[in-house]
Amino acid sequence: MLRSLSTGQEGTQVMKILGFSAPVLLKCIALIAVLVVFACPLFGKRKDDVVIMKNGDTFTGEIKGLQHGELIFKSDYMKDSVHLDWAQVQTLQSKDIYIVGLSNGERLTGMINKPATPRDRTKNVRVVAEESTVEVKPLEVIAIEQREGSFWNQLTGSINYGFSFASGSNSTNSSLGADAAFDTAKNSVQLATSSQFDSQANSKNTNRLTFDSRYGRSLTNKWIAAGLFGLLKSNQQDLKLRSTYGGGFGRRLLRTDKTSLIAIAGAAYSHESYVPQPGAEPVRDNAESLIGITRTLLFPSLSDPGRQRLSSQSNLRIELARNFYWNFQLYENYDTRPPVNAAKNDLGVTTSVGWTF
Repeated sequence: MLRSLSTGQEGTQVMKILGFSAPVLLKCIALIAVLVVFACPLFGKRKDDVVIMKNGDTFTGEIKGLQHGELIFKSDYMKDSVHLDWAQVQTLQSKDIYIVGLSNGERLTGMINKPATPRDRTKNVRVVAEESTVEVKPLEVIAIEQREGSFWNQLTGSINYGFSFASGSNSTNSSLGADAAFDTAKNSVQLATSSQFDSQANSKNTNRLTFDSRYGRSLTNKWIAAGLFGLLKSNQQDLKLRSTYGGGFGRRLLRTDKTSLIAIAGAAYSHESYVPQPGAEPVRDNAESLIGITRTLLFPSLSDPGRQRLSSQSNLRIELARNFYWNFQLYENYDTRPPVNAAKNDLGVTTSVGWTF
């Protein structure tokens, strides 16, 4: 696959492999690429946040965020950001506005203040907004995000690439993925795209292309309204293109500094285009119900009773260096009754190296 990208003629062959959904995927990748480029900061934030640890160490600089129980902090004299144990933070004073996520699902916007001598030693973290001040326990604070002054600066995301080669079977595997997210106190938008190409001597080349977008709006601390749109092309299942539109309501089941589980239920519509086969209708429209937990979704068909589709994806990321990580991804697309004679299961594992912003 790496060799096929080195010449224009072979590159054209790759584009032919992409087939019907190539323009769609290229537009999706271009969109996320634009978000990556313009996500660079357009203005400087204050650098006078103060953090004092329980052992007396004092840091002055900028709070980058709070993730997995670690406060990410950066000073001008530091080459890289440091990760501080949130449980060991004695005093904190911010002079910028942040979005604070609580374990009960609530998201607050304001300046953060953890005084050395609080009035209530159990609730000694204050989120100071223009209209009110909320005091919470330190363990209730599970996430802190910077609130930027523009849409572009509020974006977060990543891009990753993986490649493997086996000389015994003369096979290659190439995978490329990217994602971007935009979060506010009430709204969340997530975009993700991936492509995977497999080539093996004396065997048909296969490819798999995806694009997924999700939108969520918090209605209460526990309930959210959700919408989704997805595209899938899979040679493994003779699927030229499936587009899925769905929406519903979700409830937060669990939210900690390391885990988040959301159950969702609603309805969906899918339009499918399969490789033509004798005696089978290659184009289908389906009305479906939608149930799932986080990134595992089940689509029981309403227009074709008895047919069910399962879509699942999970990722494990291990940080290698600042903003760089190793990614392990497991994906699954299962169809109990495909409308054509094709494989029911599309299961795979990819490994890659990525960069976050």
